[in-house]
Amino acid sequence: MAHAAVVSLMHTVEQFRHGDGVSDPHQNQLLVLLFEKLSSLLNFLEESSQNSREKVKSLERKIRDAAYRAEDVLEFHRSDRLLSKPQNPFQKLFYFYANKLSAKKYLLDLQKIMTEIDTIVEEVMEIEDVRGERILQPRNFLPSRPAPSGQTNMVGFAQDLMQIKERLCDGRRKLQIIPIVGMGGMGKTTLTMNVFNDPCMKYYFDIRAWVTLSRQYRMRDILLTLLDEFALTDLIRKDDNDLLKGQVYKNLKGKRYLIVLDDVQSIEVWNDIKMIFPDDKTGSRMILTSRLKDVADYVNSFNDHHQMRFLSEEESWNLFLEKVFGKEKCPLDLEDAGKKIAKNCQGLPLLIVVTGGLLSKVNKENDFWEYVAENLSSFVAEEDAQCLEILSLSYKHLPAHLKACFLYMGVFPENYEIPVSRLIKLWVAEGFVKPHEFKRLEDVAHECLGDLIDRNLILVRQKGSINGKVKTCIMHGLLRELCVRMAYKEEFLCVRSRNFVPEKEILLRRLCIHDDASYSPYEEDMTIQSMSVVRSFIYSGWDDTRLHCCYYFGCRLLKVLDMIGVELTKFPDEILQLVNLRYIAITGRDLVIPPSIAFLKNLQTLVVEDPWKITIYIPKEIFNMPQLRHLKLSRVSLFWYFFLPLTDGDKTSVLENLETLSNVEYSGMSEDSLEKIPNVKKLGIIYGHGMRRVFDVHLQKLETLKIFFETRSDSIFLRSITSSPGLKKITLEHGSIDWKNMTIFGKLPNLEVLKLREFAFSGPEWVPIEGEFLKLKFLLIWETDLEQWRADSTHFPRLEHLILQKCSKLVEIPSDIGEIQTLKIIEIDNSNPSVIKSAKDMLEEQRDQGNEILEVLFHQTKERLHPLKHGIQQDESGHFHRRKTKLDRFRKESNNPSGSNTISKCLKLVLKLGIRNEKEKQKALKIVSGISGIESISVDRGEILTVAGDGDAIKALYNLRKSLNADMLSIGPAN
Repeated sequence: MAHAAVVSLMHTVEQFRHGDGVSDPHQNQLLVLLFEKLSSLLNFLEESSQNSREKVKSLERKIRDAAYRAEDVLEFHRSDRLLSKPQNPFQKLFYFYANKLSAKKYLLDLQKIMTEIDTIVEEVMEIEDVRGERILQPRNFLPSRPAPSGQTNMVGFAQDLMQIKERLCDGRRKLQIIPIVGMGGMGKTTLTMNVFNDPCMKYYFDIRAWVTLSRQYRMRDILLTLLDEFALTDLIRKDDNDLLKGQVYKNLKGKRYLIVLDDVQSIEVWNDIKMIFPDDKTGSRMILTSRLKDVADYVNSFNDHHQMRFLSEEESWNLFLEKVFGKEKCPLDLEDAGKKIAKNCQGLPLLIVVTGGLLSKVNKENDFWEYVAENLSSFVAEEDAQCLEILSLSYKHLPAHLKACFLYMGVFPENYEIPVSRLIKLWVAEGFVKPHEFKRLEDVAHECLGDLIDRNLILVRQKGSINGKVKTCIMHGLLRELCVRMAYKEEFLCVRSRNFVPEKEILLRRLCIHDDASYSPYEEDMTIQSMSVVRSFIYSGWDDTRLHCCYYFGCRLLKVLDMIGVELTKFPDEILQLVNLRYIAITGRDLVIPPSIAFLKNLQTLVVEDPWKITIYIPKEIFNMPQLRHLKLSRVSLFWYFFLPLTDGDKTSVLENLETLSNVEYSGMSEDSLEKIPNVKKLGIIYGHGMRRVFDVHLQKLETLKIFFETRSDSIFLRSITSSPGLKKITLEHGSIDWKNMTIFGKLPNLEVLKLREFAFSGPEWVPIEGEFLKLKFLLIWETDLEQWRADSTHFPRLEHLILQKCSKLVEIPSDIGEIQTLKIIEIDNSNPSVIKSAKDMLEEQRDQGNEILEVLFHQTKERLHPLKHGIQQDESGHFHRRKTKLDRFRKESNNPSGSNTISKCLKLVLKLGIRNEKEKQKALKIVSGISGIESISVDRGEILTVAGDGDAIKALYNLRKSLNADMLSIGPAN
């Protein structure tokens, strides 16, 4: 992780030179020299990232450790300087002498750093050839070998086999290249082998040849492997490469051939060998397998590549049965556990095959299988090293700048759907995103994410409304297991969880604790000294214990603090001493952000969640935080200082870098306050009761606007709030706006996305006006009393995606909507049956007209809550269950040491909720899920709440029924 360490240090050096006001010319000169030397080391690391020589790896570790020490020196100095400001004359005198001593020590430390870096640079020079050419890495060249023989039974891939065979024998005379793409372990090679050895292929093609490539390939080995399939003689084997190329070309000339290039890992490989394959219009074919999408796109830009898919649950179960039992049947007592194991393989054939093979050799006991189902990835990683080794090739072949991004994915729990916005902010705050001269760091980070997706290492879960921008992503459990283990091995990141316990009790610079980590009451005794090395602390989960909040107290140089799952009772004063912080995410009730938050001058992101949505006031001192980019609070009111007009040339009262401001009360805004946040791109507003003052929101860079209405609004407000010229995306929630006012939004020249949630608009009829919504691509209408929608294709000429959800009174979708040429998808969920019928009729009509692009999707999905945000999970029957935290398990073990049943008798409480909308339902579930001792939660018809739990939990819930606006229907023993 030397590359990440050096990039982070370079960020810090630049900040010192330009942002922290280095006044000593000698210090500044040293920092300039240090930056130049770091740049040369970074070039070396990028060029040697694929070099596995021990001498190179040892040097990389030296660079990493030296970069860590150098960054510590700089950040300790910054911390000392910012935290030792004098308050009185005596302190000023003391500060004067202490500061001189500190400056002297800092200068000596800088000189030591330079000496150490100089030594490392000399070592780099020693392992370079003349004029900077690197010594080549010894390569594990593949010997010439025959193509794989035989076929295997590919469960779940019959359709894939048929598709590949059809493309091979489709009658086209021109040479066709068929790339097969997918992550490691998805069966690319197995699929290709089955096609290659099919008797029909043997008959159809005159020549067949198979070449398996390595990362460090050698052209001669490729040529000899190909000639092995023709007529390779000892005499030909002695020829040079040019003659060998001629022999390959000559033998293929005029023949119908099938060539397989297995595991192509770079575009350069293809460019080196493509000229030796003639295209004589004989119907020849080439199959190329790769984990990299960009390779597939490059070699075949005219036709689609074949993307490998994950197996379905049924296919996974059938493959698992075959590998464990062969032709025998699965015993009934193992079937449930076996299906869990197959499901938890998440459709990855390699994992199913390996797991099945392991379980076929051990005693088939239900308890053991249940254990495997709950700990699948760690079980396979420990029992079959080869499985992780296959996947680790994808990591080893990553360019240097992507390795840290990949390993960082281990901080998120298994099966966690990762919000990309959060991921990008964390990557940037960590400092390992390499800057680009003409790009924002966030944009560079998005490109890194795109690269990892194209390499099939990260899976896209949700895409944004337009342009296919990734909104959430996920990582396969086995790849995540690889991240966790490799990150620990590389001393980059330590994850503590149920499935991974570090071999040595050491703390790395990044510490992540999952809420399923084994709990011990002695964890709170962790010393300040042991935490001093930590630079990032991330607690993932929703734990009501607040057990780990003491961890960060000793992390003086902490950069990232993400404890969104721990509910605090007050804003911790200790955080204000962590002046190197770049990212804070915390949760608490009625938190007060103190003026001293301004000490955190390097802070980029501040996230504060309040479960009760109590207003948080922002102090005026926030203007002393020039690096602040993202301010996301559950409900925020701007301080009176925001209302003061700017004086000419006053730049100290402007947050130039602020891009995101979420959930600000409109009553706390003014035209003067907007001048202080000129570059905001995303703005969230709460429009509350008693709001009468209106002003135009002229934010030139505003692109995304979200408004939550607590009361009805009028057209004057709507026109003023949408006066920013660059608005592209608007989300409105509640408000009950009259449909006649929709023309205000229709006239916005750049609007591409419009989301209307929970009666944002109300009324029986919507009549759009021609000439409006000229650029609208995405329209969501979720919950409305709309009955008649009188629209046609001219009203939304560029619409691509339409979603109608909970439109219970809507009579039909206008049939002319289907005539919109750009329309690709219509989704309908939980709406009037007549709407569904009209959509089916529309689709049938479009099919008759030859429109094969339009899709109409019908959902009847259960509403699901975010399991990590709300602390509850939902089973397939729709029932909610509070997930056990480690404190629950600890209490149970403490109260029941002998295993006897001393736990309170389980009771059931049934309440009728007085809820008016979905938001109140979510709030009620969140309150209930926060009560320790709750076993299960279910909601019937949206208003009958049934809760089971121990006596204390039910009593606590009974006392809370008034805050839930609920009436008790029954209480008694649970069945």
